[in-house]
Amino acid sequence: MTTASQTLPAMPAVEGVEHEYVEVAGGRMHVASRGTGDPILLLSGFGQSWWEWRDIMPALSDAGYRAIAPDLRGEGWTRLPFRQIDRTRRAEDILELLDLLGLGKVRVVSHDMGSVSAFQLAFAHPERIASHVMISVPPPQMRFHVGMVPGMRHLWHQEALSVPGVGSWLMRSGRVPRHFFSPVFFPRPLDPAVLDQYLALMQYEDSARAAVPLCRRMVLPELARIVGGRYRAARFAMPTLFIFGTEDSGFPPSVTGKAFADTTLYGPDVRLGLIEEAGHFVVDEQPAAVADAVLAFFASLEPEAADDRDE
Repeated sequence: MTTASQTLPAMPAVEGVEHEYVEVAGGRMHVASRGTGDPILLLSGFGQSWWEWRDIMPALSDAGYRAIAPDLRGEGWTRLPFRQIDRTRRAEDILELLDLLGLGKVRVVSHDMGSVSAFQLAFAHPERIASHVMISVPPPQMRFHVGMVPGMRHLWHQEALSVPGVGSWLMRSGRVPRHFFSPVFFPRPLDPAVLDQYLALMQYEDSARAAVPLCRRMVLPELARIVGGRYRAARFAMPTLFIFGTEDSGFPPSVTGKAFADTTLYGPDVRLGLIEEAGHFVVDEQPAAVADAVLAFFASLEPEAADDRDE
């Protein structure tokens, strides 16, 4: 069993990716970027940091976009007080970052916990998001049903991590991080070097301690709002693509097929994409397929694509 480290792991190198620290209220936010052109904001899943997008950023930048991947509050190399995390604090951080970078309207790609902040921004500030891809998360308007119960049993860590003392210990000890990367969520083993990098990040002392407010003050309150139907009447004003792996234990095709039978419940242009041979961590498992799906979605929204469809 491994234990928490007081030392933040060294920044992994990805060819062409540049790093900067942006001074925001309360501290510094680490931002990785690659390429030039129209900006695409990449919001990572729980504990994964900008590095989750290591294989996606080159594909996006090679296609003429500027890929921007910040480390959100409480994770990665960002140094912001994690005790200040509440239900919407990360979304507020992102909005401030966009202003500081001089970015008005952006495309957004989000995964897992990053999608919580993404849909908060999409509903509260639709003028800032041109289009959006949400990965491995259901629409917040979705009604829960009994068919989802089997998949929900794997999410026990959300409640466990929200308990002060217990949550940080579960992260430091490696128990929850290894649960994330177990066959429950990964149909096939993750590359050992990639796994080691993720474990080192998640077991870093500050990251482990930040897991408690992230789950206690953001995830669980937001989940209660979703289950309670607080977003039922909300609609995504921008084109939105939801991507799931076909082997996602929480949202298998039997669940997503039912959820997306009528996409008008979520917005005027909401789509579903499935990636074969992938579970919850589809970005790590099938990065090329994810990049292709994202780029095809954005290309379909370009004016010339719309003109072609009209002919």
